[in-house]
Amino acid sequence: MSKIINKRNGIIAAIAVVLIIAAIILSTTFTQAMTLDEAKEIAKKYVPSTATFVTSEEEENKFEVMFHDDKNEEGFEVEINKETKQVKKVESQLDNDLGSKTVKLTENEVKNIVKKAFDGITSISVNLTKDNGLYEYEVNFKSNDFYGNADVNPATGAILESTIKYGTAVTIPTDDQNKGDLLTYKQAEDAAIKKAGGGFVKDIDLERKNGNYYYEIELVKDNMEYDYIVDAKTGKVTLEHEHESYFDYDDDDDWDDDDHYNPGTTGGSSGNTSGSNNNAGNTGSTSGNTTGGNSGQISLEKAKSIVLSKIPGATIYKIHLEKDDGIYIYEGEARLGNYEYEFEINASSGVIIGWDKDRIEQYDDDDDWDDDDYDDEWDD
Repeated sequence: MSKIINKRNGIIAAIAVVLIIAAIILSTTFTQAMTLDEAKEIAKKYVPSTATFVTSEEEENKFEVMFHDDKNEEGFEVEINKETKQVKKVESQLDNDLGSKTVKLTENEVKNIVKKAFDGITSISVNLTKDNGLYEYEVNFKSNDFYGNADVNPATGAILESTIKYGTAVTIPTDDQNKGDLLTYKQAEDAAIKKAGGGFVKDIDLERKNGNYYYEIELVKDNMEYDYIVDAKTGKVTLEHEHESYFDYDDDDDWDDDDHYNPGTTGGSSGNTSGSNNNAGNTGSTSGNTTGGNSGQISLEKAKSIVLSKIPGATIYKIHLEKDDGIYIYEGEARLGNYEYEFEINASSGVIIGWDKDRIEQYDDDDDWDDDDYDDEWDD
């Protein structure tokens, strides 16, 4: 009899243990459960009141909630941990997040702009960079509660994009007190151009290694791209690497004024750029914006003229403005004779950054390439 009782007690105890474990699991599950509506309400506290909900993505352990501020033309993404219901990251990006061809603000002015935007910053560093001919200030910072980075337009002071991460702060490099003794970006560019005997500086970055500052410069000249290191203290220029440049696309096999449009001149590219004469009857159908939609961008017509200066008489049958990695680019296709061209133009500088020329294969019986041979996918 005692054995039966002991066995029954053992079963009851086992069941009790199972029930307790199940209760703990269920309690934890319900405690951790988070709805999209809850996530949206939490995320709203981290974006401007003028921003409206756009969409969301749900993953195993987090919600990503997206907003857009139409008034200020800025997008936001807020990442929330589903288990803790805590915001882990906030990202922002202006619709027009291009840098500037000029630098008007000092590093201290940029620091003050970022400190005002993100209250509580205790450590901050600023670095000026140049990419595809446009300058930006890259700013890293931290506080007791968050850390992050931001890109700032050096002419307007606009925060182009930013990332804020909440949690344990990382170490942010502090500005060197001797940084004021360094060569300026313009001096470093001039040193590289002098070394190369001319050319166009495409990219420049100020770097630091073992306490020593130096500029990394990419320069294009005569169908070649050169990578230079310029000592930011002494101005010594060292050639690190050279290779064929993708900036050369004309038939004369050189990189000259035909290949680089300087928006500071009224004539644009050299060659046949006499207004719309080259466009007459040859522009075909176009898509996208008809003018540069943002301040500082070249117009669609100017983009066409740059293309037609390289291939006069061509038909541009497709061209549109789009954004790639924060850079606005005119992409399009053109045809001249038995050749088809694909091109990309930096919408801010007017520089041709992509060019492809292919011979058109003949498919019809009359051995010519005419409108009948062109696929209807481009028809309106």
